[in-house]
Amino acid sequence: MYVAIKSPIVPEPKVEEPPYVDNPFAPEIFATGYSGLANMGGVIVMTLESARCDHSRPQPALERVVVGRVAFTPTAALELVTGLNQFLEQQGISPSKMLAAGATFQ
Repeated sequence: MYVAIKSPIVPEPKVEEPPYVDNPFAPEIFATGYSGLANMGGVIVMTLESARCDHSRPQPALERVVVGRVAFTPTAALELVTGLNQFLEQQGISPSKMLAAGATFQ
């Protein structure tokens, strides 16, 4: 005869967040949009773009130029979406209300 016992639920140990170190020399990227998103083996990659004009040509035209790519773990991507939505709501810009009103995003 076998007796199964239920082990007490042990809370997971709290993982301490590493200290935050501000780097004043970190590069800054100005983007006017994003070109797309990709899932590359579980890493979420966002390609950023900026509208630029080449004035060396006789007829300069506005072009969308890739200015950088940012790679996120899935957790970091979720935290970015959550934080960005909260920030936009605080600024009076509601993505959910805009979508409900029929707005479309790239």
